[in-house]
Amino acid sequence: MEAVEQFLKEHSITMVELATPDMTGAIRGKRIPVETFLSSGLSGGVGLSSAVLAWDYQMEVIETDEYSWSNGYPDIFLRPDVATLRLVPWKQRTALVFCDVVDGSGKLATVAPRDVLRRAAAELVQAGLSPYIAMESEFYALDAETLRPRGDRNPVYSLHDNHYLEPFLDDVCQTLLSADVEVEACGAEYAPGQVEINLTPSDPLTAADGLLFFRYAVKQLAPRHGFRATFMAKPFGDLSGSGLHIHQSMWRKEKDNAFWDAGTLSSIGHNYVAGLLKYAAELQLVSVPTPNGYKRVADHSFAPTNLSWGLDNRCAAVRVLVRDAGGTRVETRIAAADANPYLLAAAQLTAGLAGVTEDLKPPPPAANSYVSQEYPPLPTNIWAAANLFGESEFARRALGASTVQNLCRVARSEAAAGQREVTDWERARYLDSV
Repeated sequence: MEAVEQFLKEHSITMVELATPDMTGAIRGKRIPVETFLSSGLSGGVGLSSAVLAWDYQMEVIETDEYSWSNGYPDIFLRPDVATLRLVPWKQRTALVFCDVVDGSGKLATVAPRDVLRRAAAELVQAGLSPYIAMESEFYALDAETLRPRGDRNPVYSLHDNHYLEPFLDDVCQTLLSADVEVEACGAEYAPGQVEINLTPSDPLTAADGLLFFRYAVKQLAPRHGFRATFMAKPFGDLSGSGLHIHQSMWRKEKDNAFWDAGTLSSIGHNYVAGLLKYAAELQLVSVPTPNGYKRVADHSFAPTNLSWGLDNRCAAVRVLVRDAGGTRVETRIAAADANPYLLAAAQLTAGLAGVTEDLKPPPPAANSYVSQEYPPLPTNIWAAANLFGESEFARRALGASTVQNLCRVARSEAAAGQREVTDWERARYLDSV
């Protein structure tokens, strides 16, 4: 702990944020004085209600087998992962550390997303494969007053049309770098006000922590520049949805890329792709966890609609990039931007590993995934996704039965809430016509 104390002293830290993801993928935790952190926080003595692992997107609590009204949602405790200690550059004299979640006896909470991902990554390592992933996320920066994009042109790949966003994006990228979250690229996406930021590859837990910190930074810095940032999957019906793509490669002990085979995708790479495809429909709820996210899934939208794969094909569910011995990888393109990055990575890593251990073979790559009929469709609504997920033995094995139960209950609660809502569109369409 000497290095921790030295870090805190060097940066004159007075407050420490203990952070962990909830089940929806939002950052939660407590902010405590540095003295409290050193005296009790480091040893896991800071607690909070277990409701943080049992609520929906509006913090309405649900009942699970572990946490319910009957036991009063008892405390869980935040155990710092000191390797993740970093500055929060936009807050004076503040540091943040990501935490694992334990119960009163010190046992890891099996539904806590960080531990779910850690277990999935460990299974790959046990199989002789070290996973290396990179996350790229899209989001909207909206005018803080109108809650609409400020521009009206599609700015994709433009170095000019998003000029009004550059001070904000420069602030985000520099802030992330100063907090040891490396940015590989930042650019305009397929709609006014839409941006994609690519983070550099790392081990899965570091990548997920980095993405959560990235979301935190984006949403905290946006108001300082007159914007409101959102990772909502489909904030506007007439504009592009936002996705979360994960690039994945596997490495052997000899430090060679298991997906590379002299200019082609290796047999293990083909197995891995087949595993991703076989279990994608059952795991769709993890990729697209809200009713809104299914409005993003449409033909010719660059969001996949079926279980296809292709070589450098942005319309397929799995895009294979055969580059060189260092850069060959697979990219999954199913997930919405609001997916929980920990559970998403855990689900996909486990599915890919299953393809390897089961020696699965993928179908031929798609020539045109939107018109091909041989590829099974992905679920098109949250009810169908929740039913598949809830009935999936593979999902329970990949994420744990309690995690599956929790996500299904949240999904059905969200779906029911959406069905009860009467929208402006419905009134405009039916008020005077019937």
